[in-house]
Amino acid sequence: GIRARNPGVHVQAADAQAVYGRDHVLGVLKIVFEALERGVMIANRPEAEALLRLACTDQIEEAIRRAGLKSGRAGCFFAFSREDGLVRRLGEQLAQEFALDDSVIEPGRGKRTALARRLEIKAAGGEFVDHLLERAAILVKD
Repeated sequence: GIRARNPGVHVQAADAQAVYGRDHVLGVLKIVFEALERGVMIANRPEAEALLRLACTDQIEEAIRRAGLKSGRAGCFFAFSREDGLVRRLGEQLAQEFALDDSVIEPGRGKRTALARRLEIKAAGGEFVDHLLERAAILVKD
């Protein structure tokens, strides 16, 4: 698979409907890096931590249900590594294997309404990503 061919790169796939734009993903990854650095990750792997934070839950089954890749729906890959070139190479591989279309992660009214309802937060326009990231950040290890 993708992970096996790309040692040194953490790769996580997610349902594009769980991603509210590029800032949402970048914010989640920032939270993951901070949790990793401080030794307060909930999951045992950074990519699993990213899915938990994206889904705003501390339960992996729930994270998969909320934000995991779904058959027949647009997906999103996020990859991170300590080595920039490795992520770039993975991007080139993905471009050869999949029809890439960044628009599937773009914020939208329907996506915002669905995420707000599921997470029971306000669907306020401008600060919505901040609300999502606040919820992602407050998850703590038991």
